[in-house]
Amino acid sequence: MKLNYSLDAEDYLNYQLFNASQSKNISNKRKRNRFIPAIVFFVLGIVPRFNLTEPFTLIYISISVLWIFIYPIWDKRLYINHYKKFINENYQNNFDKNVEVVLSEDKIFMKDGNSESKIDLIELQEINEVSVAFYLKLKSSQSLILPKNKISSLEEIKDLLNFIKEKYSISYNNFPEWKWK
Repeated sequence: MKLNYSLDAEDYLNYQLFNASQSKNISNKRKRNRFIPAIVFFVLGIVPRFNLTEPFTLIYISISVLWIFIYPIWDKRLYINHYKKFINENYQNNFDKNVEVVLSEDKIFMKDGNSESKIDLIELQEINEVSVAFYLKLKSSQSLILPKNKISSLEEIKDLLNFIKEKYSISYNNFPEWKWK
């Protein structure tokens, strides 16, 4: 199966955010950053402070509660802005570059501009499907992004990827409702 498409900043951003959402380290870090400061402010609020105990208690407990609800919104934007800068810095030469991908039953051939590569499907570690793309992750931790909105034969690709999944015993993860949170 032959595919021709080009990737833009949005495709790279979706991939990076999906990858971050699947990382246990990033997930644990985000949880720690959400709850530890809130707990610290709550403890500071209930510990008696000078003669102004009541106002400080209300202020610190309010900060604690606000932190729990406002931090996720700020954190979400922080990651989006971080990855946008990263992508513009590292992938801007790849934007709108025509990519030709040939998927067969045992290899992936890729060609973009001046470079060509051939990957044996035995090197494929997992296939992730989200609402906007397929991410084919290799054992080398690199990935191939197949954006759904730029591919005309989605059902054929799904059938081929299911065949590859069965033939090579690769995990196929479907996240139809995935969104960056």
